[in-house]
Amino acid sequence: MSHTVRTVQVKRDLAFAVVAGAALLVSCGSSTTVPAGSTFPTTADLRAVWGSGPDDVWSVGSGGTIVHFDGRTWTLRASGTTENLTGISGSSPADVWVTGDKGTILHWNGKSWSKAWTTPDTELLAVWANTPTDAWAVGIDWAGGLGGSSGYVVHWNGSSWQDADALASSSLWSVWASGPDDVWMVGDRPQDDGLVLRGAGTSANPFDASIYTGPELRGIWGASATDVWVSPYQRAVQHWDGSTWTTRPGSSMPTGAQIFGIGGTAPNDAWAVGTDGVAFHYDGDAWSTVPTGTTNPLAAVWADSPDDVWAVGSGGTVLRWDGSAWRH
Repeated sequence: MSHTVRTVQVKRDLAFAVVAGAALLVSCGSSTTVPAGSTFPTTADLRAVWGSGPDDVWSVGSGGTIVHFDGRTWTLRASGTTENLTGISGSSPADVWVTGDKGTILHWNGKSWSKAWTTPDTELLAVWANTPTDAWAVGIDWAGGLGGSSGYVVHWNGSSWQDADALASSSLWSVWASGPDDVWMVGDRPQDDGLVLRGAGTSANPFDASIYTGPELRGIWGASATDVWVSPYQRAVQHWDGSTWTTRPGSSMPTGAQIFGIGGTAPNDAWAVGTDGVAFHYDGDAWSTVPTGTTNPLAAVWADSPDDVWAVGSGGTVLRWDGSAWRH
């Protein structure tokens, strides 16, 4: 299957489309609040989630949707865009980045959202912020490379976003870093093989594409530089221990399951979520399925602690793990 078909299929699985109701809510000046743990009352599909703590959680999605949780309620915030938003990360409550379609990058300064960057013919699928002067965004350049697309990388240096080398990639889907000098990006090669880029993007520490061989990748998260998980497209999640890639017991997903989001808090506390509302937990020994109570596709997961985990997905689905069960 070609890369373009795969991209369309993933978006279709997430039902990630702009809807009129979501666009209207985003464009209005007033805010809308709903109780914690509720399914958000809009047809907007939520694509990413991140927080600085239990009382500061953000989620973004279709039609420019941005919602915020302050520890008690979810509030719909004006984003200033109707582009689909697909990634979010921050270094503090007053330094949060969001990425999306048409190369959209938005920034939160603690008071309001502003547009920081746009590039036509690109999709920025994910972002990772190390510090206020160091952030990375990755995605797809539809006008670049043979076959119609190439990976796309931009870097924030504290004053501006700059293009960076995406090497021989056809798409980049996720980014994570153990620190400023150890940045990981995952996606596809032009041959539909998987790709991991690792480095700092500097002349002294350029990105290296030789660390991984295997199927196409969609997500990445790590507890440290020697404890990293990647989620292939319709395959078992794989683990990096500092020298080799392996699978762990229970890591084979159900037939047809696709993992879209992966995250956690520690070597013995990792989560993976995906199609049909599936959620898997790793306890340090094995992966196991955890019922979520929904069949809606789950696009992303973010954990503040082992007893406080958020997962978001299509149709405004918002789930919260309290240490014993997923709550709606």
